[in-house]
Amino acid sequence: MQIECRENLMEYLSCFFIIGGVAYFLKQTRTQTSYGRYVSSGRIQGGTCPAQLAWFLQELPSFLVPVCLLLTTNTQPGLGKDMLVWTFCLHYFHRSFIYSLLTRGRPLPCNMVFYAVVFCSINGFLQGHYMLHCATYGDQWRTDIRLLTGEI
Repeated sequence: MQIECRENLMEYLSCFFIIGGVAYFLKQTRTQTSYGRYVSSGRIQGGTCPAQLAWFLQELPSFLVPVCLLLTTNTQPGLGKDMLVWTFCLHYFHRSFIYSLLTRGRPLPCNMVFYAVVFCSINGFLQGHYMLHCATYGDQWRTDIRLLTGEI
């Protein structure tokens, strides 16, 4: 399937994330979200999800969405796109499949897990779509100090 860069969608979703982040920051200056060490088990309203399962579920979309985009859409092959997308996917593979098994945190409220799944789904789409369909990488990027320090 051929997909073109959707610049307007990228801008709208990015603005949504920025505005949502600022709004959440302002909310956090007035109240504290109840999760992890900040809540006693009796204070959580609604259900909870074990930490390992919650971490797996909430990080999985950031891995799956770019992989699905990579496998189901036609893109021009290029070292830049391939390397950056696979580095992103490797990072979220570790967060989803390895770290989730190692974490020993407290149960998380189900509503927080749901919001995290939504966030990671949109983030996975933004990152995957941009790297695969919007970004262009010239020959000079391979020696750019930002790339070299980022890969270390």
